[in-house]
Amino acid sequence: MELAEIIKPQLVVYDLESTTQQEVIDQMADLFVKQEIITDKAEFIDSVFKREKTGTTGIGAGIAIPHGQADTVTESAVAIAKLKEPLEWHALDEKPVKYVFLLAIPQKGSSEHLKLLSQLAETLMDDDVRQDLVKSTSANDIIKIFKK
Repeated sequence: MELAEIIKPQLVVYDLESTTQQEVIDQMADLFVKQEIITDKAEFIDSVFKREKTGTTGIGAGIAIPHGQADTVTESAVAIAKLKEPLEWHALDEKPVKYVFLLAIPQKGSSEHLKLLSQLAETLMDDDVRQDLVKSTSANDIIKIFKK
């Protein structure tokens, strides 16, 4: 499965208003629930924070890639949020996060999980992609960045 295949307009939110990491993950998980990608929101969120405890998913440059793997995930997906205000995420570069890419992976999809995470991280390391994120003015702009 390729990253571009799982990026869907219904899973992108622009100017998400949240003041904590928990609120961001909670609101983004709601997107998965509405699309029937997860069947148990609480279990999925628990898997995300269990992973977060092993080390930050704030990779730097204002980006975080939290991810959860659970039996309640029906298909691999990524939700994308541009936050209205930058948020503390304990990122590697110690700077606040503005863009959150939340991955949902079925429990059985460990190799898929690593492949999608790798594709996403590699894409986000590209200076042009990060510049396009900064220039984006809508959810549609964000989607176009990953559909190139």
